[in-house]
Amino acid sequence: MQRLWAFVEFGSGVFSLLLLTFAVLWGVAASDRMLLDPNHRLIAQAIHRGSAVGGIGFLGLHIWSKLALQSTSWQATLIPGLDGAQPILIGLGTVAGYLFVAVMVTGAVRGAFARKGQSRMWRALHMTAYLAWGASLVHGLRAGRPVADWVDWGYGVALTGVTVVLMMRLAPGRNPSAEKRKKEQ
Repeated sequence: MQRLWAFVEFGSGVFSLLLLTFAVLWGVAASDRMLLDPNHRLIAQAIHRGSAVGGIGFLGLHIWSKLALQSTSWQATLIPGLDGAQPILIGLGTVAGYLFVAVMVTGAVRGAFARKGQSRMWRALHMTAYLAWGASLVHGLRAGRPVADWVDWGYGVALTGVTVVLMMRLAPGRNPSAEKRKKEQ
């Protein structure tokens, strides 16, 4: 039973990060207008949303298991920096959790931002997912128990993947419709 709880406590955090990494990667893919046609972008958006919801679910399980096993306090889960053992690293996890929930909410109410001129605000809010993801990556690598080498390598692969797709997304000429809107303004 002890091994099961240890797996739930740490594994749920790892699964959360994996799914949220998929969400970031598929979110970038869903916005690509050069390689994907509209139908493929819809599939990418569905994968993006599904993996984000799964990641938030595992994040909830991670937090719950930490509280149930008394590895942290309610205060530390709610207010960054209040963990007695690792205030900065646990605080990063708390901040990342808040940011991911905010990103999920803005994604769910995206239609409210559909009015003319509001899409930039939605995009700015939704892009905080990159900050949340980075904070959760640092939290996952350094806040818990010492990790095996393969976990370090896995996090490195995740970091490389997100960096590459983000650089592709931000490269000039990758989003023709955004450049068209800029020219029209």
